[in-house]
Amino acid sequence: MARFYFNLAGKQNVDDPGGLAFEDELQAFRAAERLAKDLASAQPLLRGTTCVVVTRRDRGEAYYVSV
Repeated sequence: MARFYFNLAGKQNVDDPGGLAFEDELQAFRAAERLAKDLASAQPLLRGTTCVVVTRRDRGEAYYVSV
């Protein structure tokens, strides 16, 4: 299992200090999609101005999901 970090970037910037463990990138990406959807519902002002950024510290990869 790898540890993924879910940061927010854009109008709202928040770093995830602990991360979550997932079996693979697809599971982490799906979690990021759910987080973005939940944020868009709870904080409509973030829509179109903030992204959920999924990263792994052991790799230089990042996945962006718009809120």
